[in-house]
Amino acid sequence: MDQNRGNWYLITGLILGLILGLVYSWVISPVSQVDTHPNLLRTDYKDIYRSLISRAYQANNNLPRAEARLDLIGDDEPALALAAQAQRFLAEGGDHEMAVILANLSAALQSSEAAENTPVPPTGTAAASDSDENPTAAEEDTEENGGNNLDSTSTMEPVSSQTPPPTESPPFILQDSSPICDPTLSESLIQVIATNSAGDGIPGVAIQISLGSDPKEVFYTGLKPELGLGYADFSAEPGLSYQVEIPDSGLIVSDIEVPTCQNESEESYWGSWEIYITHPN
Repeated sequence: MDQNRGNWYLITGLILGLILGLVYSWVISPVSQVDTHPNLLRTDYKDIYRSLISRAYQANNNLPRAEARLDLIGDDEPALALAAQAQRFLAEGGDHEMAVILANLSAALQSSEAAENTPVPPTGTAAASDSDENPTAAEEDTEENGGNNLDSTSTMEPVSSQTPPPTESPPFILQDSSPICDPTLSESLIQVIATNSAGDGIPGVAIQISLGSDPKEVFYTGLKPELGLGYADFSAEPGLSYQVEIPDSGLIVSDIEVPTCQNESEESYWGSWEIYITHPN
């Protein structure tokens, strides 16, 4: 009997010690982490970290610094992580401006990676040879005047150190708007592809879509860089008529409806709509 009572006292002591230890570690003196590495942050804090990096890039346009900061998070593909976060922002009704900022940094990373993977052709020496074989008038004058080609009538044009002011992007024009039948798509989409005159995709283009008197919804190109920097899509419902507008260009595409398609087995399914916009040459 005394032995059983001793065992109960031992169990009671362990329970009390455990409770006191938890109270001390959680309430009296909780562990506080200082200077935690970014890759150890929670998912929501990583989103905040990416947002701050994107805003810093928008302010200073320093891509190498933004890349170095993103490397600290440990994302396998930082550009896709930024694009995915931008999509979550829009899906959850978040700030559209922040989604564009994230998409712009994602597009910059994609463009930088593409430029690094593009081989640079070796520079030729033809120009240097021509320069040696065909001396300029100034060099000929130097030889004739004994090495001094500066006289009282010669003037030198000052070289301007000022960079030209940035030019505004030209407005978009409609290149093509047509229904498409793609059985690989899991849903009906209104797809918009924005390119420049060289055919390169343009991210961050705001696109407004409306349905009758309903409020306009906004989506942006570049949020799915795996499909192209100038790509954007919107889920459409059959039987409705949509209108797409590019606000900065005044371009409006109306009467967009989900088409009816047939596969090889002559089974009907709902198709999609594709819109190509581009900068004029």
